[in-house]
Amino acid sequence: MKQIDAKLIIWVATIVFLSGGGWWSLQSVSDNVSQIKTTLDEQTTQVTVHVANPEAHDDARIERLETTQTAMADDVKSLMINQNAICQATNARCR
Repeated sequence: MKQIDAKLIIWVATIVFLSGGGWWSLQSVSDNVSQIKTTLDEQTTQVTVHVANPEAHDDARIERLETTQTAMADDVKSLMINQNAICQATNARCR
């Protein structure tokens, strides 16, 4: 009878600890989900404000970026032409 009582106590203690650990894990996940939801709500608000405000779109900045990108593309093209000329002049196997 004492063996059954000891096994029952061990079994009940295990269930209690597992239940407590599971409850703690659920609470932790719930807190994380709440934080993520708050962050997403804030970002949604910020995007809505940005889209609603046409002055937020800096067209001049975009034009400067496009100009810089075009200049960089021209530089890359020039480098490729120069590399090709060097490879042909030295009979190198360039890839």
